[in-house]
Amino acid sequence: MDFLSAGALIPLLVFGARVIDVSLETLRIILLARGGRLIVPAIAFVEILFWIVSLGLVVNEFTNPVYLISYGAGFAAGNYAGILLEERLAMGICVLRVITSEEDRALIDAIRAAGYGVTVVAAEGLHGPCTIFYSVVRRCDLLPIARVVEEMSPCAFCTVEDVRSTTRGTFPRSGEGTWLGIQRRAVRIGK
Repeated sequence: MDFLSAGALIPLLVFGARVIDVSLETLRIILLARGGRLIVPAIAFVEILFWIVSLGLVVNEFTNPVYLISYGAGFAAGNYAGILLEERLAMGICVLRVITSEEDRALIDAIRAAGYGVTVVAAEGLHGPCTIFYSVVRRCDLLPIARVVEEMSPCAFCTVEDVRSTTRGTFPRSGEGTWLGIQRRAVRIGK
């Protein structure tokens, strides 16, 4: 029980509070960028409580290097944990852009069979004619669709961009609605 004395327990509490605080901060910023208006204030409230606890514990022992190191290490670990958490949640939508040397009907049909729309554009690349196709997909479906692209067209060049909102489109039926305050909504552009 000597290990858990105040000398060792406080730095562990500081570290843990910072991990939670910074993980929530990372998640909050990502959700804010994606329009999560409803959940962001709740996350901010919990985040600041953990920050105040960790800061309060360190301020009392500001000259103690163990406390300062635990505060900094908690910050670093919290950033990493926040990124992992956001990747696991895979919230939002993105544009998958695939560039191939020729129009690959089987690949296009496979993505459409998954319930997503595909827009096909004839283009000109460095080595001649090519085809670009775009599909707006949920991030939680991106990895399986990217695997299909890799298997069916291993030489394709792919890029992915986050999308804040969409006006319309073709998406699978499951998962409609809201989650964590991020609504899949139609955004009117112009009239």
